[in-house]
Amino acid sequence: MIRRRWSWVVGWALLIEVLMLWPSPPDVPGLPWKVGLDKVAHAALFGVLAVLGAWALEERGRSWWPALVGAVAFGALTEVQQQLIPSRAMEMGDILADAAGAVIGLAMFAVLAPTRRELRS
Repeated sequence: MIRRRWSWVVGWALLIEVLMLWPSPPDVPGLPWKVGLDKVAHAALFGVLAVLGAWALEERGRSWWPALVGAVAFGALTEVQQQLIPSRAMEMGDILADAAGAVIGLAMFAVLAPTRRELRS
């Protein structure tokens, strides 16, 4: 079961890698409250990554904080990698959106912990 959980983490990370390093992504419109839809997408992608990491760590009784550190570091790495692609650029706003998504995702994961325990019983 543990390997299966980690395969979800790795699979999601590979999906993020493909999406972030796509040479010419489509233009994404902004939202009315001045936050670009791309920032929302970044937050969602890295929120899911952090939750999957915490879920995999939880199986072994480990703390969730390595999932947070890993998601934020991976977000920063994907932004640095974008510097190597001529049509892409690194954005600090994307790194912040990745980190915010990871924090929000893990907060939701923590809030739902009692519900997950009930479902397992």
